[in-house]
Amino acid sequence: MKLQLRRLSIAASLAAAMALGVVGCAHSSMTNGSASTISVHADHNNVQVGETVWVHATTMNLTNSNIKWKVTPSSATITPDSSRGNQYAKFSASQPGGYMVKAYAKTSDGQWVTSQTNIMVTGMSNQ
Repeated sequence: MKLQLRRLSIAASLAAAMALGVVGCAHSSMTNGSASTISVHADHNNVQVGETVWVHATTMNLTNSNIKWKVTPSSATITPDSSRGNQYAKFSASQPGGYMVKAYAKTSDGQWVTSQTNIMVTGMSNQ
């Protein structure tokens, strides 16, 4: 019984050390020990066809990052504002439906960080 408990203890210690090793690898490439992140927020997540909405990307621990934008499906447009370092972009859709807006940037060690938000577009109102 003692031998079995000792083996379990060794196995648990080895598993914990391996888990720490994986986390350590993920953070070892960062110069300040903090992970790089990006997050995306839209001014409004429910808009009408043709309405323009601003989308904003906030970054942490990314220096000189060039933010890229993508929207799916392609019946919408996303236009980055280069005067604001591409951290802001205009979203507009020509058809109703659900859209995913994604922002991504490359870290100094070549890894990509991404974030996304969803926008629901409804048809024009009858006014």
